[in-house]
Amino acid sequence: MAVFNTVAVAGIVALAIWSPHPSVLILSAVLFGFMLTQHGMLGHDVAHRQVFRKGRPVTFSGWLLGNVLMGNSYSWWTRKHNIHHANPNHISEDPDASYPMLAIFGEQKAQKSWYVMPVIAVQAYIYPLLVMFIFITMRSASISTLFAQGTPMRIRQGLGMIAHWTLIALLLTQLGGWPEALAFFIVSQLAFSLYMGSVFAPNHKGMKMMAEDEELDFIRTQVLTARNVRGNWFVDYWYGGLNYQIEHHLFPTMPRNRLKDAKPIVEKFCVDHGISYHETSVGGSYKEIFQHLRRASAGE
Repeated sequence: MAVFNTVAVAGIVALAIWSPHPSVLILSAVLFGFMLTQHGMLGHDVAHRQVFRKGRPVTFSGWLLGNVLMGNSYSWWTRKHNIHHANPNHISEDPDASYPMLAIFGEQKAQKSWYVMPVIAVQAYIYPLLVMFIFITMRSASISTLFAQGTPMRIRQGLGMIAHWTLIALLLTQLGGWPEALAFFIVSQLAFSLYMGSVFAPNHKGMKMMAEDEELDFIRTQVLTARNVRGNWFVDYWYGGLNYQIEHHLFPTMPRNRLKDAKPIVEKFCVDHGISYHETSVGGSYKEIFQHLRRASAGE
């Protein structure tokens, strides 16, 4: 996968530089944003030690994929993601269940400031627009992390992020002029954000929320809060294996290419033990998400 990503990015960059047609430039920008998210998926695999088991290869690969290739702080994302895995869909402890401009569950609406209420009222309809700002929120959180006490390898992480933006700037200078450079940058970052949001939203949004005083065993906590998205080999690639979200949460160190094999075993176990195992289609997952956001905006 890493080799494929490298070849794909090289081809996309060559396409952007050597083709003078505006439509091809926009296409290459969309594909570039797509590959940024694919880097993130590979970084996700590395963080869960699916690729390497030992610390140094994990740290270096995470730095390369996160800081250099994506411009994000790998340690910031890893810490946040580990908290999420330990507390999936917990109303106060899961960082992926709390957003400044969204109400992920009904009770959360009452906790929001008055000035975001107009956004929450229509969140089910403008969610795709809101996720387009992911490229800003991730990068701003990453920069803040560099100045936070206790952040590991701050200098190395900072240098990696500087390298990322230096490479981006170098690419933009080769695109003919500032209108082309600006168009490529904006489109690629929006494509990255939209793809990132579309991949991660189906994982948990609209599934069971864990209350403050609610106690479930590990299996039920991980299974009931997650949603699988069924499909084919293309869906597996598009979601980076995260369409097997239930299996991933139960076995986070399992490589993505083995999750499909684990699925029937996990599903049978859940059926035998009366545990709800939820799986739906790609379209069905987004339908459930928008319906849930609509109910949450109404305070339900």
